[in-house]
Amino acid sequence: MPKKTRLGLIILTATGLFTTGCSGEPSEESVADTAVSPEGHSGILQGLVTDSSGQPVAGAFVRLDSTDGRLTFMVISQGAGRYTADRLPAGSYDVQAIGNDFESASGATVDVSEQATTQMDLALTVARAPDLPAAWPRRVPAHLATASNLPEGRGKDIIMTRCTGCHSAVSVVERRVDRETWEATIAAMRELMVSGDLPDLTEEDVAVLTDYLSANLPPMPAPDPNSRLPRALMQGEAMNYRVVQYNLENELAETHDVAVDPWGVGWANQRTGGKISRFDPVTYEYREIGPPLNTAKRARPGNLQISRDGIMWLPDPFETRWLSYDIAADEWTDWPFPTDEIRGQVQGNSMALHQDGTIWSSGPGAARRLNPVTGEWSAWDTPTWTRTQENPGGYGMTVAGDGRVWMAENRADIMARIDGETGEVVEFDIPVDGIAYPRRMDHDREGNVWVGLWGAGKILKIDQHTAEMTVIEPPIPYNGAYSIDFDETSDLLWVTLQKVDLFARYNPRTEEWLLLPLPQSETDARRIEVDQNNPNRIWWSSTSNFARIGFVELLDNDS
Repeated sequence: MPKKTRLGLIILTATGLFTTGCSGEPSEESVADTAVSPEGHSGILQGLVTDSSGQPVAGAFVRLDSTDGRLTFMVISQGAGRYTADRLPAGSYDVQAIGNDFESASGATVDVSEQATTQMDLALTVARAPDLPAAWPRRVPAHLATASNLPEGRGKDIIMTRCTGCHSAVSVVERRVDRETWEATIAAMRELMVSGDLPDLTEEDVAVLTDYLSANLPPMPAPDPNSRLPRALMQGEAMNYRVVQYNLENELAETHDVAVDPWGVGWANQRTGGKISRFDPVTYEYREIGPPLNTAKRARPGNLQISRDGIMWLPDPFETRWLSYDIAADEWTDWPFPTDEIRGQVQGNSMALHQDGTIWSSGPGAARRLNPVTGEWSAWDTPTWTRTQENPGGYGMTVAGDGRVWMAENRADIMARIDGETGEVVEFDIPVDGIAYPRRMDHDREGNVWVGLWGAGKILKIDQHTAEMTVIEPPIPYNGAYSIDFDETSDLLWVTLQKVDLFARYNPRTEEWLLLPLPQSETDARRIEVDQNNPNRIWWSSTSNFARIGFVELLDNDS
């Protein structure tokens, strides 16, 4: 039976930069004492971007970083080189412009006040650093990484026998971190192994593996933050957007997934931080909530989804449960996961909310389902698992228009379709050469399924009725197409191009693309979600190296 708990919010705000308040909290009490107007903050920074000869530059990036490190904004210079960054909280900001092969000098600081306009001109006089190749953060490009790059030895044997059950060898070869991070990674993986009833590593194995990884896969230097911003100036619709980003104090919290509640507020799980992040897009207030604990020292929140009535769902393997959280009531409910009935670990990779009210999750070659009304759990193994007894993966998941559930078997490059009514599970090969590695997915307004093929850098469309597959090519290679979400109003597809730090919008009717760069290299944006009540606002969270939550916002031409 589910267990309900009420737990208050933990408020963490950047010192001196925010006032408490909430633009969309359902409770009137939560907004009664706010010092921020319903329209949010009112500070404005504007100025002129010029080149070294003093000529105005339109289409350049202008980034503002609060000097306390918590907030980042980015806008684009418009006609005659003018830029305007509005809706800013009072505070001090480091400001830089980037355009073509040049950028303005770093270290330019300006103070912004509420209800005031501050002027600051920027000149592109400093040569930019070289471009950063498309790759996972602090890793070598995937198309250059193979297991053969690892030296022979016991450490390699441990990787190939113990680590590749959940990860490919390439994902290990790509990574470059310091010894402390390798130690933390191994410790986290051991926790997951134990929670999934897998044999733990011995202390001797841990010591060997740590020494091996630290010696052979040392950290790469931090890239220039501007090394993924395109050199071509922004044009047309790509000039009319802004980025708002909150940088967590706990940089290694791993804000892996994002979701938007019915009031327009963004939430992200912290896989290693053990909490849930909450960021208000109007007041810029940041909060955290910690799920109630029974026996574990901390939670490990997994992929979160929020229903249209404001119920958040997520798994927590450290307490062997799924969780639901009623945002308006501030009430948690435990749903103990039946490990004796359902194969595989608790968390899976993705959850999906079915229109019939059931909750689905991907698993290792299996789909799982919880009926919250009856408390009944169900599971379906895929034919590949049944035939081979080897894990083909279980990654993204969505519900097609006909009610059948689709799941990505990422390790086998297979898409599985599960019929919860009949129990039928059918698999379909992905029609691309090489490694497709399907990740996250969504459905369009007609109910057809769309999938990000991260390994191939492509997008896959699946007809919900015929299972016919169409492959779409984004305009940039090696892009790491990761997560897809549809603007339901306009039926436009948004996708994170994770390896190149871009958001992309695709119009299936016109086949037109819109590419919107993120503020810094190695943003590592993972799941993406459109605010369906405000589809010009697209949320994301990021994982590697620096935990962040933020959104891209399309602007009117006169904004």
